[in-house]
Amino acid sequence: MQALQTCDRRLSVAVHAVSLPARGFTGDFYYVDPHSAGAWLALGDVAGKGLPAAVVMAMIQEELEQQVDQTTEPAFALEALDRFLKPLLPRNRFVSAAVAHIDDDGMLRIANGGHCAPLIARAGGSVEAIPSTGPVLGVLSNGAWRTQEVALEPGDTLILYSDGVIEAEGFDVDRLAAIVSSHASEPLSSIAAAITSALRGRTDDDVTLLLARV
Repeated sequence: MQALQTCDRRLSVAVHAVSLPARGFTGDFYYVDPHSAGAWLALGDVAGKGLPAAVVMAMIQEELEQQVDQTTEPAFALEALDRFLKPLLPRNRFVSAAVAHIDDDGMLRIANGGHCAPLIARAGGSVEAIPSTGPVLGVLSNGAWRTQEVALEPGDTLILYSDGVIEAEGFDVDRLAAIVSSHASEPLSSIAAAITSALRGRTDDDVTLLLARV
């Protein structure tokens, strides 16, 4: 579990992450890079289980750190990650990932490569889903991704999560959105705790959450 904060003259971004491996190794990954002009965030899932998926996951985290230093566009980061993964992944494997940047004016820029739809919980309790903006990574010869922009206001929360959440027994995106909405005004750790508590005993998959609030 991780909590960190970065701030400058215009923006404060609080971040809270939870990773609950189903077994000894996890194929889920998340990445956080706070800096003076906002924050980079990413969360994704390597198809497969066990040590092979965990090894690829660790390589992705290292590659993301290099890529976000070279670009300001989440879609470009996904393109670079796709090129990096193609020679590494077996033909029957792929990676889904969402990469986001929260600018110092509160603008969220996000690219979603076939991953679970990120949620935005507005301070008033409404919840919006951000659909995929391109295919999964490491598969297509000509994959393309685009960056979507969404304005965030003080108190709004971005929720990134792995498929172990919405594929749990009796769970789906609507159930997740309802939990997030009912706890939208609470601390990030409380939102994460409400989600993991509702999942207890319902999933045998990795569960990873990454929440960021302006």
